[in-house]
Amino acid sequence: MIRFISCLRRKTEISQAEFQRFWESDELDSLVMRMAEAIGADHYTKKRTLVVDANAQIQRIRGGADPFDGIIEYWFSGPVAGLEEIFAIDANRELMEQMNACQSRFADLSRSCGFFTEG
Repeated sequence: MIRFISCLRRKTEISQAEFQRFWESDELDSLVMRMAEAIGADHYTKKRTLVVDANAQIQRIRGGADPFDGIIEYWFSGPVAGLEEIFAIDANRELMEQMNACQSRFADLSRSCGFFTEG
């Protein structure tokens, strides 16, 4: 199995409550679902990081950065090939632009990341 994982950090001027409102919006839900269909994902999920003391404690112990605020995953049962061809289609490219525009309202895309993993 291959996964594409998008890890998002909220904009510094956006509160946790505002981020949650954007995160749980019908607009984002629809875009995530439509993107999964466009790229041929077998499954997808969208999760928001819990704001709990344990996260702050882990951060202190490890000396690491703040956790991501939300994660979107797309799962593929076979090899991911042809993504360039998928995004060469005007409708899919437009969908990606809509996703980026939506996310840029609440997420700092320069401090966020996306990557493929195995398993």
